[in-house]
Amino acid sequence: MIEMVRHHLRKHKYKIAVGVPMVFLLASSLSLVRDPEEMCIVPTDNRYVEVGEQVTLEVIADADTPINVISATIVTPPSMTIQNISREESIIDLWSDEPVASADGKVHFSGGIIRDTGFLGSGLVLTLTVIPTEAGEAKIFFEDTTMLAHDGTGMEVACSENPIVLSVRPESFPNPDVNGDKHVNLFDFGLVSARLFMAYNRSYDLNLDGKITITDIAVLISNISSGSRLGSLALLWEQ
Repeated sequence: MIEMVRHHLRKHKYKIAVGVPMVFLLASSLSLVRDPEEMCIVPTDNRYVEVGEQVTLEVIADADTPINVISATIVTPPSMTIQNISREESIIDLWSDEPVASADGKVHFSGGIIRDTGFLGSGLVLTLTVIPTEAGEAKIFFEDTTMLAHDGTGMEVACSENPIVLSVRPESFPNPDVNGDKHVNLFDFGLVSARLFMAYNRSYDLNLDGKITITDIAVLISNISSGSRLGSLALLWEQ
């Protein structure tokens, strides 16, 4: 057995001599590649709103390593009106492109952070106030996102992009978040299901057809299925 191993080593010594250093070189080179940042749009409050309701959106940067430049474009749907854009309390010190809403519902912004240490942690970039004008799903997302590392090289930090979806119901319709915990989940499902066998209550009649049926449960399930991911540059909202 030992002789077979020795024979194998003699036969393949060139491959081993070349292959082992290659493995170490590859491992070393991979250690120099910066881990990508994640850029997402995520909720911090109730994302179930109604037509005509004023909604406050916060763009939040979350950096695990120091950065000094942030740039992105926020895209809103035609069924949403941008009412106001605020830079108050922003972590950005100098704006190369001030955030302004375009006619097609986009908000582009770009700016730098001039503090000696760059920016590390979580902080506010800007605040949007929007009003949904139609019922349905309103998707808001980022385009052309860029973060630059504060490391003397200006290396671009790769960012993934994940959207958020506001669930917009007709004006005066009941909120699918029937228990008011800012999430539509199995607890709400249980409450509406129980109402199938109880006296009528308008708060559980999600489609306002004058009765509580499996159609209301279907409305609830459609809201449960919508979700979003967390990230490093995020769009949040308050009510």
